[in-house]
Amino acid sequence: MLLRHYEKIIVGCCFLSFFANVGLTSTAFSVHQPFIVAIPGIGDTGGSLILSTRTLVSLVVMVFVDRYYRLLDVRLGLLIANLFTVAGFFAYSHAVDLPSFLIGAVLLGLAYGLGGMVSITYLVNRWYTNGIGTVVGFVSMGSGLASIAMPLIVVRIIEASSLSVAFMVESGIALALGLTVFALIRNRPSDVGLAPYEKKPPKRGGARTRLGRKDDTPLPKGERIAILAAMVGVGAFCCCGMTYMSVLATSSGFDAIFAATLVSVAGAALTAGKFVSGELFDHLGAARASALMFALAIVGFVLCCFVESGSHVLMLIAAVLVGAGLSLGTVGISIWSLDMSDAASRTKEIKNFQVAYALGGFVANTLPGIVKDLVGSYVVSYAAAAVIAVAATIVVLRYYRINTRR
Repeated sequence: MLLRHYEKIIVGCCFLSFFANVGLTSTAFSVHQPFIVAIPGIGDTGGSLILSTRTLVSLVVMVFVDRYYRLLDVRLGLLIANLFTVAGFFAYSHAVDLPSFLIGAVLLGLAYGLGGMVSITYLVNRWYTNGIGTVVGFVSMGSGLASIAMPLIVVRIIEASSLSVAFMVESGIALALGLTVFALIRNRPSDVGLAPYEKKPPKRGGARTRLGRKDDTPLPKGERIAILAAMVGVGAFCCCGMTYMSVLATSSGFDAIFAATLVSVAGAALTAGKFVSGELFDHLGAARASALMFALAIVGFVLCCFVESGSHVLMLIAAVLVGAGLSLGTVGISIWSLDMSDAASRTKEIKNFQVAYALGGFVANTLPGIVKDLVGSYVVSYAAAAVIAVAATIVVLRYYRINTRR
């Protein structure tokens, strides 16, 4: 019976892999930021440089990630990615200055680029013929769970011991998860004598099919450029939203425990948002689901701009809305890459969407610290994120309006 439903084990493996290679390296990482920028010789600009190095490396890696998985396939490829996560946190645990932190950032960038959403999308698309949105939504909850569980754990470890010990604990967690995934994961259903799983459609409506384009022809060049630009925007506001939330709070007068709580609350909302948005994409359709999740993110970013009011309640509401809206960075990107590509270029477009997303993340991770040093606040970066989210909303919804007419 277990073998007949091995697709559930695959989903579990993807969940754990996402927890380690995306959750630890990116989504939950912002809790470290106030402690890193406080290290002599690093500061806000140095903290942004560490984050931007990680995202730049992941961006470069994603350009070649399709070839990487053609060479190694997903099982071995994910193991290597996970070992980079282990090595990255181990390097951070021994870092004492900016250059040594940059070494850890390079290693975590390799882990994120090789072990992120591209590999998960490949694998899920092999094991499931439909219901992709729900599956991707659940799998991507792995990074959300990391952002719920890890911030308060990390802060407690730092306060009880040191930042170095906290990084070492995270390295050990990543190693345990990576070895578990490698032991259980399989590249294709045929490896265990199965066919791709097909979800039975509900009584009302139907499960979303794997391929969303109705005419399955390549997009016009101008439209494709606009969509990829929108994916850059999605990467920018998604990375800024979680990565700088903790330091946004502490630099505006909130204490470290409340800042960590904000990250955990946003992580809880992100986790729930990924599952809910997956269901929404499958049952409401991509256009309506996208509009709703974009709206949550935009309102959340606007509320973050009032952080200097000192209102704990307002910041908690902002954290919930931002966290929920940021599910577009995983579920949305994955579904859009399948919907907006033709059959011949689907694998390449999955990679291109992730590369565009990573490019936006690189910009978002580079500028906020520099802007903070120039104007004295992270609020400007959150206001810019709200504007970028509005622009991305317009492009994505325009695509679905035009595609429906086709």
